[in-house]
Amino acid sequence: MGDIDEDIHIEMHREADELGKFATHMMIHAPKTMTRDEAAAALGELLSVITKRCMDHGADLVGHVKAFLKASNGAMSASLIDLGKGPNITHDFGHEATFQDAELTLHVIVHGIWDPEVREQSLEAIETVFKKHGLNYEIIKDYYETEKGMAHHGG
Repeated sequence: MGDIDEDIHIEMHREADELGKFATHMMIHAPKTMTRDEAAAALGELLSVITKRCMDHGADLVGHVKAFLKASNGAMSASLIDLGKGPNITHDFGHEATFQDAELTLHVIVHGIWDPEVREQSLEAIETVFKKHGLNYEIIKDYYETEKGMAHHGG
């Protein structure tokens, strides 16, 4: 397939589902130890800010925005399907648990904008929220339509 044919083919996939998707895997480091509640607040705020940014930039429906945080002493997951209701956060950290280093996997699915826009809004939200909470991060990998499209087509 030529480049133009490939572009048309990928655009046909996008037209079929009209979903913008983005996912990332990162390492997070808190210079000062965070409590369970501080970690939950940062994670919930991250999902809310990503979703709001996507909606402000053309998304008309939230598919699912979710995150999974894994630290040495437990795990926390957050999920948002309705901006008005906010995120739902569950975890297995004890009441006195703290965290400083963790792995975070984030998935964003919204309707009405394409992957590059979802990625841009998500990355800007990560920068804003993590800076506010004093968190350092390193993105290990991010995934969006270009990679999935190439994988689908043997690239």
